[in-house]
Amino acid sequence: SSGINAEYGGSGEHDMKTLRAGTWRALEELQNKGSLKSIGLSNYTVDHMKELLEYATVMPSVLQSEFHPRCHQESVRAFCKEHDIQFMGYTPLGRRDLFEKEIVKDVAVKYSITPSQVLLKWGLQKGAVVIPRSSCPERNVENALSWTDGIELKSEDMDTLDQLNDDHRYCWNPELL
Repeated sequence: SSGINAEYGGSGEHDMKTLRAGTWRALEELQNKGSLKSIGLSNYTVDHMKELLEYATVMPSVLQSEFHPRCHQESVRAFCKEHDIQFMGYTPLGRRDLFEKEIVKDVAVKYSITPSQVLLKWGLQKGAVVIPRSSCPERNVENALSWTDGIELKSEDMDTLDQLNDDHRYCWNPELL
């Protein structure tokens, strides 16, 4: 699979639109030739995706974008759902500062799980594919348990975690392009 990232391109808005369209057409051609199984997007906004609908002959299979309790991306996720695009969230653990939030720690204690597992479960229960990153094998195992341990956060705990939303981005903001 391959995809395009809204971050890179020319210096002006017209250049960015032209670059996105040309890149998408090239990916479609590669997929049509059988070189790529699926194609997707990274860091696209709703406006970027609406623009894509004007020229795409193949819909993206996935959109990868920043996603955690401080950055819900509700309109982006709703657009993806409406157009059958899988939303994939990166930076689901924030920059570990989310581990220190009282809300996160309280939910972790309530379920006898770690703060990282709370954050991953929150993302999964929101319907996202979450992609945590760690160089520590023990943390990778701990994170993987979030998918298999059978624990589901109750709706009131999800609502409590939702209160952390302040549209904070740890990475760059694609709305600036």
